[in-house]
Order: sequence, then structure tokens, then C-alpha cells
Amino acid sequence: MDCPRCGHPNDEAAGECIRCGVVFARAARPPRPRPAPPPAPAPAGSGAAAARIILAIVVVGVTAVVAIRGWRNASAGRPAAGARSAPVTSAAAVDTAPPEGLGAGFDAAPSVEAFDAAPVRGLDADSARDLAHVKALAHRVPSDADLEIAERLLARHGANLPGLQQHVANLYVRAARADHDAHRQARAATRLERAAALIPDRPEPWVALSVVRLDASQWSEAEAAARRAVELDPQNPQATLHLAWALYRQDRNREAAALLDELLAIREDASARGLRERIRKQGRDEAGMAEHRAAHFTLRFEGDEAADIGHEILQALERHRATLVSTLDHEPEAPIAVILFSREAYYDAAGAPRWSGGVFDSIDGRIRIPIGGLDRSLTPDMDETLVHEVTHAFVADLSKTVCPRDVHEGLAQYMEGKRSEEAFGARGLAFLAAGRIPGVQGFYAGALSFVEHLIAERGMGGLRELLVAMGETRSEEAAFEQVYGRGATAQRKAWIERLRQRYPL
Repeated sequence: MDCPRCGHPNDEAAGECIRCGVVFARAARPPRPRPAPPPAPAPAGSGAAAARIILAIVVVGVTAVVAIRGWRNASAGRPAAGARSAPVTSAAAVDTAPPEGLGAGFDAAPSVEAFDAAPVRGLDADSARDLAHVKALAHRVPSDADLEIAERLLARHGANLPGLQQHVANLYVRAARADHDAHRQARAATRLERAAALIPDRPEPWVALSVVRLDASQWSEAEAAARRAVELDPQNPQATLHLAWALYRQDRNREAAALLDELLAIREDASARGLRERIRKQGRDEAGMAEHRAAHFTLRFEGDEAADIGHEILQALERHRATLVSTLDHEPEAPIAVILFSREAYYDAAGAPRWSGGVFDSIDGRIRIPIGGLDRSLTPDMDETLVHEVTHAFVADLSKTVCPRDVHEGLAQYMEGKRSEEAFGARGLAFLAAGRIPGVQGFYAGALSFVEHLIAERGMGGLRELLVAMGETRSEEAAFEQVYGRGATAQRKAWIERLRQRYPL
């Protein structure tokens, strides 16, 4: 199968694009899986690789997804929205090329007053020493102690030292950049808020703050920061792009498109054009759809068939959300859009192969589901699809998209109520442990079993801590080490060893 986004050829059964990563989808309902051992010894097949898919948070290009540059250390595992029964999954590839446009997001404000090395009359010895120290920070990252000295000097002599206030604000921006690169987003935001207070008429701290908020998936806060930057500098392309992205992630496409049109009328910008094209395609995909809104979801669909059960679907979504909020102690900030397509429209909109039965895309935060043959009431299969995909939305938000594919998929199956021994039996798990359930089916069985292993070690609370740690460290390996006391590779090895002991052939 050729990847629908980058065109790279892939094995039809692989369920992922080996070049650019994927968004994994829940498969159309397959026969009830219970892998029966073959009558003759099964050939040793490779279990599906527990591969992580690396994603730089944002994407750009006419056929790619747009996002924001500068999140340099944010490697993100593509969330998997996978088959509830494990035999088959589907994928829509996502281009992970970093976009242009955010490298200067942490630029210091240009100096408007001279702040030179000329001696200043009337300073006592301590203040003169502080002044020399603060001037020397112009080309390095200041520490907390450095900023304390700068604040002390500012409080005592700011009115008599032209340019000092802006110089100190620039130090805060530089320190925030270091915090951001180290994934200390709360500290970065605090420093940028202080910088903005020091130079309230400059957009630079607000542009940088919008970067931090976007990186933390704080869409409304990102909107507020970017909007303030645009107010201060209406021609600032970075601020406009960040504002458009924040609106887009809040499912406010028309507002985002209008901003992008204004930006592109002034100057060509690859990131802005890529996002604009994506919004246009979504507009075509969803043209003429009816819309129902609930507290935390927006449901779009076409035709009377979907309208008949739209209210019931929204109730189910809210019910599943409440369960996940309680289980994971987390609430995504933005409403989640759920779009029901006819089968043909779905494959085009989701970029998914024919065997896909639903997909969650972490780039735009939307769930897309084909609805051919819906009954007049919510079926058990549709209900399982909903909880499966909403779980992916929670996991992506909580882990800042760093969560690896097997944990993503295993937890989504677990929240459906699936348990590996019930689904596959002791004999099937023995074959899994021996690596004799090949391909996608083996991956999904292994993903569920691995998540059960993690929950057995530290409970659901430990699994939640793992997802939080992934979002904070932006590292799968570091998060496993922090929460489980061993890295991801070692943890998977321990799971396989335990599985073999418990289910020997």
C-alpha cells in the first residue's frame, strides 16, 4: 500500500508508513479474535514491532500538516487509534518534516534605548558591581541568581539607567528559551509573563509565550498570547500563524482561515499556506454536514441516518469522557471534534486504506469514523469505537503526543474492556510470548498485554504518571525510567519474560 500522504510504498499488513509515521486507526469490525493455534507448529513469525513513531509537533506543506517550529526537543510518538480486536489496523501517514517560521519565536526585543558600558554616576559600589554583572549577561543564558541581581538593580536604578528594563526583559526571554528547550514549560511561561510586563508595548515576549502554550497543548492560552502579539504588531507573521494554529486546534477553522488569508495576502509563508490548504480540504470534506454540540464534543455528520442517533452518540461520548477523566485524572482543554463520514468520503478525508474503521489524528485532534450501515440506535461496535478513539485523544493530550504506539493502542483496547486472556486465551498468549502471532494481530495482542503488565506493576495511577512524564520529559525512555525504574526497552523485555513464564508453550 502506498502511503496516502508521502507516497512511500508499505506492506499492506504493516499498518504504518515506514518513512513518515502514521496515525493508526481502529479497524472495521473483524470477526471475534481468538487466535487458534495452527494444527501444525506455526512458523516463527515476527511479532509486530513495538516501534515508536517520531513526530516533531507540527507539520507543513500542501499535503502535509502544519504546526509550529521551535519545539526542537519534542519527539512525539504517533498516537495509535487501532483495531478493537487486534487482527487488522489502518493507518494514515503524516509528514513529519519540520516547518519554517518559529525559529525566532524567542528573539529578544530590539533595543530602543542605549544600554552601553559607559559608567553611571551616583552608583554605590554594590550597584556598580551589579550593573557590570548584568551587562555581562548579554550573550549567555542567565541563571535564577543572575535574574535576582537584575531585578535588584532594576528596582533601585531602573529609572536612571536607559534601556535596563528592556535588557532585563530580554534576559527573561533568553532564560525562558532555555526552560522551553528543557521542557520546563511552566517556568518558561512565568519568565515570559515577567518579560511582557517589563516591555508591555513589545510583541516578542507574547510571541514566545504563544510557542510555550502551543507546545503544552494549552490552546486557549496560546490564543490569548498570540492575539496580544498581533494587537501589538498586526504585521507579525509568527504571531498570526500561532493565533491561526490555536484557533484551528479549537475547531474554529473559519477564524483561522481568515487570519491565514490576511497573512498570505501580504507575504508568502509556507507554513501558513500549508495550514490554509489543510483547512480548505477539511472544509470540502465536511461541506453540508449538520452539527450537534455537547459540552466537550462537536459531532458532524451528513444524512438522516446519522441524525437519528446523533444525540445518542453525543451522550455516549460524554459518558466515555467522564470515565476517562476519572481514570486518568485529566481533562483535555479543547472540545473534541467527531466527524461521521460515508465510507467513500471517510477514506478520502482520513487518508486511510479500505480496511480502516475509524481514526484519531493528533495533528488536528479530530476523530473520523465511517458510518456506512448505521443502525437506528447505537450499536455495541460503534460504542466501542467511540471509547477507543476518545482514549487516544486523552492519551495524546496527556503525553503531548510522545506516547509510543504500543502503549497508545494497548490502553485504548483496555478502556474498551478487552483483556488479553479473555480475547486470546492461554494458548494464544503462549504463541504471542513465543513470537508466533505475526504481523498486526500480534502487535495488537502484545500492546494490550504490555499495558496489562504496566498496570499490574503500578496500577492505573502508575500508567497515568508515565503519560505525564512523557509529556514533561518528551522522552519515552526517560519517562519509563522515572516511573518504572527501568527504561522502555528493559520494561518490554521484562514483560516478555514474564509472559513466557506464565504462558509457556
